[in-house]
Amino acid sequence: MLGAALYPALRTVGHEVLATDRNVNESWLSLLDVRDYDAVRRHVDAFRPDVVYHLAAETDLEWCERHPEEAADTNARATDWLARLCAARHIPLVYISTAGVFDGEKGTPYDERDRPAPINVYGRTKFAGEGAIREAHGRYYIVRAGWMIGGGPKDHKFVAKIAGQLKDGCSQIYAVDDKFGTPTYTKDFAANLEILVQSGAYGTYHMVCEGGGTRYDVAREIITVLGCTDVTVVPVKSDFFAEDYFAPRPRSEMMVNRALRQAGLNRMRPWREAVADYIRSGNLLTRPGVAVRVS
Repeated sequence: MLGAALYPALRTVGHEVLATDRNVNESWLSLLDVRDYDAVRRHVDAFRPDVVYHLAAETDLEWCERHPEEAADTNARATDWLARLCAARHIPLVYISTAGVFDGEKGTPYDERDRPAPINVYGRTKFAGEGAIREAHGRYYIVRAGWMIGGGPKDHKFVAKIAGQLKDGCSQIYAVDDKFGTPTYTKDFAANLEILVQSGAYGTYHMVCEGGGTRYDVAREIITVLGCTDVTVVPVKSDFFAEDYFAPRPRSEMMVNRALRQAGLNRMRPWREAVADYIRSGNLLTRPGVAVRVS
């Protein structure tokens, strides 16, 4: 999802980009598994990048709970290897982390001064990746994102799931109202990330849209933007989806961009504005006979 926004953002401002993935499903992608250390080294040495953006991660919380060692291989051990590789070659490293490094017990949004305390395998492995980078590399950007939205055809997150239900003709949408977070629009994130990297201000940053809310709030905003007056959004508690989403989740993943603001580099829009932009700028059939542009 994020790579599909970051690749064109970097190309637009004139960068030469080598984009890799273990699933080559786009013409602009090359095959590379971040866990294949020899292959990673060959790619870095052949391309000789000025900066490495490390987006590779196992992000499915339930999958990570079922496969903790595999999650650690990608999110922690491969990150440690990449950090040491980049440090030895004096290449700045950009690592995309997550609000999931926090336990969710704070009553106000998290900023960069708050101490992480992850409560699930995904959060623990991503936090381990952060630690590996700090230990191995002095020239890094650790950037924590929130609830990711965007990706268009590659969208597999909340907005796409709501759109899928609408496409199927659902008149009732159930959404959780007891978990809080901050949406992060991939388009805005990619643009702001490039600004941050060009600044040379290394460190740890939160990069989320302004504001916060629940999944229920996001679902209602989607319905409002689409003008689906015949669809009802029903608030439910997390245990309503416990069978499918059994991994422990923080009560709150809300964050604020304190470090970005202090550096004068915060370009992230309010999340409602970003959600509306996303829904109106792409191409997705939501319901029979109703074409809605989604990117």
